[in-house]
Parts: sequence; C-alpha cells; structure tokens
Amino acid sequence: MSWDPFREIQRMRERMEDIFEEIEDEGLQQTRGTTAFKPFVDVIEHEDKVIVTADLPGVEKEGIKINITENILTISATREKEKETEEKGYVKRERNIGKFQRKVKLPTKVDEENAEATFKNGVLEIKLPKKEEETGKEIQIQ
Repeated sequence: MSWDPFREIQRMRERMEDIFEEIEDEGLQQTRGTTAFKPFVDVIEHEDKVIVTADLPGVEKEGIKINITENILTISATREKEKETEEKGYVKRERNIGKFQRKVKLPTKVDEENAEATFKNGVLEIKLPKKEEETGKEIQIQ
C-alpha cells in the first residue's frame, strides 16, 4: 500500500476532533488523577442503516441513556464502584468509575423514531435506519 498524504491528513483531523470532543465532554471528570471512563465505539455505515457499537463493561443496562440531537449520538451512563472491594490492598487500579458521556457524529441523517438498541455482555449496539433523502420538487415555468 502506498503512502497517501490525504489519508494521513484525514487521520490527523479525526484525532484532533477526538481531542476537542474530550475537552468538551462533561464526562471527562478527573478521578484519582486519571481521566474518567470513555468507551470505545465503532460506527459502521451500511446502505440502509448506521450501526454503532460501544464497549460498556461494568455498566448496568438500566443506567444507559441514548440521545440523538442534530446528527450527534450521545451515550451516557455511570460505571459504579464495586461494592465488595475495599480501597486498601490495591497494587494498581486502572479501571475508572463514575459518570461518562460519549458523543459520536453520525455520517448521515438517521431516522431516530425507528432506532433500535440492544445491550448484551457489556456491548451496546444501536441500529439507526437512514433517513430518506429529500429529493426536492421541480417547478414548472408558466
């Protein structure tokens, strides 16, 4: 595969957007000197739908909220602290807890009314049917 400078520019642009998104997110609160939990997401565009999957280990289904506003998908929830675990005795703790919010810009307009979401084994899957493009109307000259 040959080097493509435009692909590199696109990757850099996407990374910069991620950085600015992190700065704006309310969910990036400081917890014990580390950044709060931010789930990884995949966005897959098919001919008739967009599928978004998010890894949410340790999150309860009942606490997940999904919202779509102006073509931005927002996933928010809280990852709770393990109740049985005592603070002392930890040698290393990297798994963050607390509230988080992840915003994802969708590649196309979607039909929010017919969206479906499932949550299984810590993976959230959201199926978003694409909205029909408005074709406009031709106006006849009289």
